[in-house]
Amino acid sequence: MNVFISKLTFIITIIALMLLILWLGIRLFFISFPFIIAYFLSKPLGKLAHFITDKTKIPIGITTFVVVLLFVSAFVTTISFAVYKIAISLSGFSGLLTTGIQSIQNFTSGVNAFTIELPWLDEPFAISDLFIQFYDVLLRTLSQVTNSIVDALLRVIKTIPVIGLFFFFMFISLYFFIKDQVRVTEFIKKGNALIKSPLIISIKSKTLSILKSYIKAQLILVTITFIISLIALSILKVPFAPLVAMGVAFIDLIPMIGPAFVYVPWIIYTLIISEYSTGIGLLITYLVTTLTRQTIEPKIVSENIGTHPLFTIISMYACYRIFGVSGFIIGAFLVMIVLIAIKVYHDIRQKDEH
Repeated sequence: MNVFISKLTFIITIIALMLLILWLGIRLFFISFPFIIAYFLSKPLGKLAHFITDKTKIPIGITTFVVVLLFVSAFVTTISFAVYKIAISLSGFSGLLTTGIQSIQNFTSGVNAFTIELPWLDEPFAISDLFIQFYDVLLRTLSQVTNSIVDALLRVIKTIPVIGLFFFFMFISLYFFIKDQVRVTEFIKKGNALIKSPLIISIKSKTLSILKSYIKAQLILVTITFIISLIALSILKVPFAPLVAMGVAFIDLIPMIGPAFVYVPWIIYTLIISEYSTGIGLLITYLVTTLTRQTIEPKIVSENIGTHPLFTIISMYACYRIFGVSGFIIGAFLVMIVLIAIKVYHDIRQKDEH
């Protein structure tokens, strides 16, 4: 009993640590993003700065400052030019839109005058009412688009201080990454040596192994989606059926989206234009694709990552009830984390026994 409790305690501790490391890793990644960019930029720029120092014997601090200053100038110039081109494009689009509306108005006035003079009509056909409705819809759409653009610009303006601080710290850290490149490299090597403990190495190897198996399982599921879609769309004589099936399969790779992103709007559209047979066929295709995936996914995932299907089903359903649709993905990852913890525990026990 004590052995079982100690084993369970160890596994729970490993799972908690892995979840904590994952959460901290994501948080630290976004916090340290400007420094990560600066580090990778320091590689080519550092070679340039050290090359100049070797050739001219100018102190590395001065050459680093000059190189970073030139890079910042080029960066600001590029961004300014891009903003200028976007502003010019928006201005041209505004003029084109005004011209287009004027052309439509001229066309509608001509049509109204022509229809009023037709001799075989008992009474004038009020085509103007139709165009008035069209104008209303067009103006509402343009108003919504304009409001969206204004809101987006306001959000961008509000984030300018944050963006400014981001680039400020990025450029400052870039300077020190280049100037003290040797010391930074030695520090990183020492950090890598510290994390090369047996436990970390075991977790890393098991994680990569299970992750590869999970990706393999997802590719199998996507292939099944492609085959079902290809057969069904070919029967329905949909143009470019292989290409459409490939698109559905590709979207099926995206978590929490799946084939519904393609099939549901398509079904609604076919029903609106009265193509009922095509709509019903697409509905059947969507249902078969979805039900097939939901039925075989737990089994395929379990077989590839090495767990019993029942464990995967319970995890996915429980997470679905807690987190919603995203729970299907979370449940699969929880199974992977538990499996990694168990395998790491067994590896450590085997090493202790030897």
